[in-house]
Amino acid sequence: MLNEKGRIHIKEDVVLREEEDGAFLFDPNSGRICHLNEIGTVVWRLCQKSKTPEQLVDHICSNYPEISREQLFQDCVQFLTELERLEFLSISV
Repeated sequence: MLNEKGRIHIKEDVVLREEEDGAFLFDPNSGRICHLNEIGTVVWRLCQKSKTPEQLVDHICSNYPEISREQLFQDCVQFLTELERLEFLSISV
């Protein structure tokens, strides 16, 4: 189970392509594509620095103060879990 102290590691070959309304992730090895919205794109960029979920939420809270920390953490966990399931990243606990 992902927790606040886990480390996030993006898959090396995954390509980020930014668009007007977000971005796309592409894994050339599996052919998988995933669309990211604005906040998803911010989270992905932070993941490239191998941040913990807690650090991701801290950064996002500072940019989106209208959203509660608890809600942001839940959303980040759900998002990161889905990206791990799709094999765009891995999470070490």
